[in-house]
This record gives sequence, structure tokens and C-alpha cells, in this order.
Amino acid sequence: MNPNDPFDRDNLSPAETLLTEHEIAREFFQGELYQRDGVTRLGGITIDQPGGATLDVDESETGRLFMIPDGSIVWALTLREQGEAPAGLDVMSNNPFMAEDENTSVIAYRDEEGTSLHVDALFIRRLVLTGDAPDRLATIAFGLMAISAYRLGFNHISLFAAGNGPIDPDDPDGLVGFAVWPKFGFDAPLEPAELNMAPSEALRGCRTVQEVIAVDPEWWNVRGRGRDMRFDLSADSRSWGILLNYLYQSLPLPEIEP
Repeated sequence: MNPNDPFDRDNLSPAETLLTEHEIAREFFQGELYQRDGVTRLGGITIDQPGGATLDVDESETGRLFMIPDGSIVWALTLREQGEAPAGLDVMSNNPFMAEDENTSVIAYRDEEGTSLHVDALFIRRLVLTGDAPDRLATIAFGLMAISAYRLGFNHISLFAAGNGPIDPDDPDGLVGFAVWPKFGFDAPLEPAELNMAPSEALRGCRTVQEVIAVDPEWWNVRGRGRDMRFDLSADSRSWGILLNYLYQSLPLPEIEP
């Protein structure tokens, strides 16, 4: 925590306590990562930055920043731009919670948006969990990721939120990212034509996914469609407001000893 940053002190630090006190964090996010031989500890990674500078991230912070639970095998590759994935450092990991033949892949990269020509960001390329992964694993992992990314100076986190409505509760393999990631604060613009047949004037006036969910979340679960979404890491952003509210509503508060 940076005590000179009021947003961190008043908002992120309490949320971090909530996350780290959860049994998922205590069991799976203590910083025990391994190289590809499965024996040698990772130690950490180095991320290139503009102007030839580097950012050294230790083992524990690597687990948080790249959503990697303890016991995972981790490797990193310099990646050229491929389709929707930007060029950057692709940090991949594998663990028993990943669906068969899947790896977690998070790319640290620089884009040309904002006031700077080189803005740090994170792109969640793959995150497909098994049906028996621990409850709230993704919630804890993303909360820790967002806080770490903010403190390390990243600008935003982006991903493709897969799947389309309606959600089928009887399909354990259905892709529901379009409905789940907005709960964590991700947002995206809508095309006006997407809402032409919406049942209310309030919905037809919406221009973003979050505006739709604020009006009628069930309509989005039925009619929503996958798309690129973004989490704004800047202090006091709407993304943070949604994520922090979600964390406090969905996670148990830590017990206070008398």
C-alpha cells in the first residue's frame, strides 16, 4: 500500500485485507510458483518498460498480477501480435484448476492510448476453469490482480468476454464471460443497433454494457453478446466502484478478534 495515495489507502488496502483473509487466498495465493521442470521455484519475472527500464516482479507478486495459484507451472514468452492478442510478454501457467488442454495466459504489453504513447496494460487471453475449481477462485484471483496492477502502474486490463445469452444453467461448459466479467467492473460500448429491439426506452438509450446492466441485468443475461471489454485501473473509476462493491457483497468479512 502507498500511504500517500488516498485511493489505495482508503479503498484498495481494505479490499486487499478482505481478499487475503479469504481461505482461497490463504491456500492458493502465497507465492509458490514453479518453472517448467516442476521442481525449480520461479523466483519472479522481469517486464520490459519504455525507455529500456525494467519492472522486476517477485514470485508472490507474479502470482497475484497474473492470476496464478500456488503450485502452478509458469513460463513466459515474448509474443508478437496475434489476432486479438497484443504483442508483449505472455505469462502462461498451468494448474489442476484449468480445463483440459487449457493454460492461463496473461500478456503484459504497451499500447498507444491515453496521454502517453506507451501505456502499460494487461490482457487476459485465456482463463477457462474446470467445473470443480474452488468457489470464488476467479473472484479472489481477479481482485488481487487488479490491486497489484494498480500499484505497479498499469493503465487498464482488457479481455474478450466470451459467450452469448441466454445462459443455460444446465450447460456446465457454456461460456458466460459476457455476463460474469461485467460483475467485476469490465465495460464495453454497444452498437445502437444492438438495442433497437429492446423492450424499454431506458434500455434503448443505453450506450455501454454497464448502463444496460444498471437498467435490466436479466435482459443482458438473455440478450447479451460476447465482446472486448476493459477494466479501467485509474483511481475512483467506475470499474473500481463496481468491483469493490461486488467483493464486499460476495465475500465474507474477516472476523475481528475481540
